Amino acid sequence: MSAHRDELHHLIGSFPEEQVDLVLSDVRRRTQRRMTPPDSASAWIGSFSGPADLSTNPDQLEGFGRN
Repeated sequence: MSAHRDELHHLIGSFPEEQVDLVLSDVRRRTQRRMTPPDSASAWIGSFSGPADLSTNPDQLEGFGRN
């Protein structure tokens, strides 16, 4: 066990009982964020529909960089 993890175990053991729920919810929040990426992280992938090679006919794009 690393020194930091050992210190963390010691500190958790010394928390007053009335603060356990608060600390536990914070630790859960921090570990959940690391384990599960947000749903919107890759939502844009595959969202484009149109010709596969836009470099051949850029004038046919509608609304891109135009008013």
